[in-house]
Amino acid sequence: MSPPDDASPPPADPGIAQQEELLTETTLPLDLVSALAGDRQLSEADRLLVDDLKAARGNMFYSDLLYAVTHQRFPPETAEGLWGRILRHKYEMSFAMQRNIRIAVASLDYLSNLTAELTSATVICEARVSDMVRIAQHDSLTGLYNHSCCYRQIEMALARHSRCGAPVSMMMLDIDDFKAINDRYGHQEGDRVLAAMGKAIAETIRATDSCCRYGGEEFAVILPATDAQEAGVLAERLRARVTQNLPAGRSVTVSIGVACCAQNTCTAQELVRQADEALYRAKAEGKNRVVVVPA
Repeated sequence: MSPPDDASPPPADPGIAQQEELLTETTLPLDLVSALAGDRQLSEADRLLVDDLKAARGNMFYSDLLYAVTHQRFPPETAEGLWGRILRHKYEMSFAMQRNIRIAVASLDYLSNLTAELTSATVICEARVSDMVRIAQHDSLTGLYNHSCCYRQIEMALARHSRCGAPVSMMMLDIDDFKAINDRYGHQEGDRVLAAMGKAIAETIRATDSCCRYGGEEFAVILPATDAQEAGVLAERLRARVTQNLPAGRSVTVSIGVACCAQNTCTAQELVRQADEALYRAKAEGKNRVVVVPA
């Protein structure tokens, strides 16, 4: 039976909402947050990553730091000040105890005993949290980043472009005639093709690139510090290598659209739109080919 039109939905369970956020939120590695807090020395790679994150996240950066430690979202307008107070508390505890008190312990003490902002804290191994976050960030069939993480990867690459001027390119890759594969050979064969395609793409791209299952039979590859010409060469190499075999000697091909953000900073949505338009052109021009949008 449907509820009356004026019936209000039941209030959301805050515990369930918090668990859902834990599984869907992109979380900074606690080890990196610990390094920022002085628990270990920051490496040069850490510094570059922090610079990228600050540029990409803006005033959400300190909220992200606190979320990595507490898995509770604090408003960005108050997070930076709160982070500073927790750091002071950490140093005071460390001085009093004559040993380093790690940021997670200091945060727990400050937020539960001094401010009572964490009233029902739970101790959980960070490895377990990392596993949960990894599962939430990756597509279960292909093992690649999922749609949500795709935009986060693009934003981080564009943040470095904005700061350093390094071009960013993107490929949108689509399996040709995938519906016909499902219709002719069944969805299990279709899933096998998707999984094999994801594996082939991951094995072909460079270590600095990021690969995502954008949705359905469509994949995205983010190429930092890569101009349109370089991206076109990489896309052609990828197109030739990821062909998958089907029963009865048939094969699967892919079409690829490539776009580049080089001279002007664009948004993640704009870069995706340009790559998508190039992909549609590749389909319209006969499939199994690469089309590059000039930067």
